[in-house]
Amino acid sequence: MGRQRMENRTLLVSYTDQGKKKMEEIRGLLEDSGRTVFGLERPRGGDFLGEYWRQVQEIIFVGAAGIAVRLCAPFIRDKFTDPAVLVLDEKGKFVIPLLSGHVGGANDLALLLAEATGAEAVITTATDVNGRFAVDVFAKKCGLVLTDRAKAKDISARILKGEKVGFYSEFPVLGRVPEELVQVESRQQLRLFPMSIAVEERKKGEAGEHVLCLLPRNLTAGVGCKRGVPCRQLEDFVTEKLTELGFHPGQVKRLASIDRKAEEEGLKTLAETWKIPFETWTVDQLAAVGTVTSESAFVKETVGVGNVCERAAILGSGGGRLVLEKTAEQGMTLALAAEDWRVDFDKTVCDRPGARQL
Repeated sequence: MGRQRMENRTLLVSYTDQGKKKMEEIRGLLEDSGRTVFGLERPRGGDFLGEYWRQVQEIIFVGAAGIAVRLCAPFIRDKFTDPAVLVLDEKGKFVIPLLSGHVGGANDLALLLAEATGAEAVITTATDVNGRFAVDVFAKKCGLVLTDRAKAKDISARILKGEKVGFYSEFPVLGRVPEELVQVESRQQLRLFPMSIAVEERKKGEAGEHVLCLLPRNLTAGVGCKRGVPCRQLEDFVTEKLTELGFHPGQVKRLASIDRKAEEEGLKTLAETWKIPFETWTVDQLAAVGTVTSESAFVKETVGVGNVCERAAILGSGGGRLVLEKTAEQGMTLALAAEDWRVDFDKTVCDRPGARQL
């Protein structure tokens, strides 16, 4: 699933009295922004970090960079799965992103903390210091699934060398297209470029060696199941149906079902595993969705509405369109609905300092 850890969870670590004071200062800022913050003072050894590494989105060390590097080293995998890791010295003079500057958001957080505390953000990633478009930042801020890491790296390298990259979107495009990209009207025109970016609803066969597909995270999975269906069976079922349609599991933004399934262990665990919300709706709310593709008299008699999964998907997506009608298998049901979506470069591309908020 890639980067789908607990959103809005931040770990703060300090080692001195002065560091503790600075930690409490930024803790208030982070909590005011809606984050859940965990604070550790003078932890012994490095075992504690393993407990948090895959459970938080951000880790901020208040102290020396060397301590942070040594503690993080055993847990580092790659920028697509590691949390954002930053260091803020105990005097609050410098804030340094160490890991996951783009995908994890460490660079943005460093800039935000610098603005809020008066520290200087020390940004070292190549696209940032050269003021260039970064496709991984674009994907993160737009809520897009990056389908090929190697292609993303190749695109960044070509942009740093001054090459133009083709850009095609199936969705409306708002704002100023970055100068590093050349927007085209059809996917076929991407063949004119050594490397290109295609923003598409789903993968359509082979993307081509020169095309990086970016897929929007805009799907709601309406799900239902018999009592006791295990998470693994549900996950395999949902993943299989997504893949058959060309969707990526990372495009699922939330799970949705009827409120009587709110404590269904398999569904709860799947949402926790994928790090997405699990929303439930009452019978009256579901019944208010008038148009579905089919109705089951048995289900209606049992729970009060004859098609839970389609109604839940539509409600969860804010009235989105069905991209998968109700499908059933071994006591499980699934429907998918997609939210309206668009590319807005003015709101999403923050490769230059601009409007930011914690």
